[in-house]
Amino acid sequence: MSVSTLFSSFPVLYTKRLMLRQMEASDAEEIFTYYRNPHVTEHLDWHGPASVESTRELIAAWNQAYADRRIIPWGISLGAASRSNILGTILLMPTRGVFDDTPQYPLTVGYDLNAEYWNKGIMSEALQAVIGFSREHLGPRRIQAEVYPENKSSLKLLKKLGFEEEGLLRQYMMHEVTKQLLDVVMLALLF
Repeated sequence: MSVSTLFSSFPVLYTKRLMLRQMEASDAEEIFTYYRNPHVTEHLDWHGPASVESTRELIAAWNQAYADRRIIPWGISLGAASRSNILGTILLMPTRGVFDDTPQYPLTVGYDLNAEYWNKGIMSEALQAVIGFSREHLGPRRIQAEVYPENKSSLKLLKKLGFEEEGLLRQYMMHEVTKQLLDVVMLALLF
């Protein structure tokens, strides 16, 4: 599948329990609600959207970035119904440029999940689908993830999926709200 074909209609992914689909403005309220849980945003570089309206704007920005070939923003839902509730997100993006530049540049994956669904294998299943999709349709040489050293669950999950820890990047990222410089662990999966 060419990159042009890939971006002509949003790539919906299905697993045994999940559907990864494009998010819509009507998903804003449930996404905003789970971001309000401080446990969800504890290991993110922001505190989540400030309101339902700013969540709608975020979804619109993600969808525009998809149209510009800079990101694929999946909403994770249970089941295959087109209007299933969103319980998390996975964002896949090139480290530079646009998807047309793959495999010249690595891809980066980021994700979050409603705390009610933690420790149920949901994110593992969703990430496996995204990795398989990437391997089959995008052909990257590398997918990477940046994780706070304190986020032991995420480090464990990525290692379980074959990502290898490459090192600690000191003062690598600034938190959007606190402006604190944060260390991250770089992990990568090579193809």
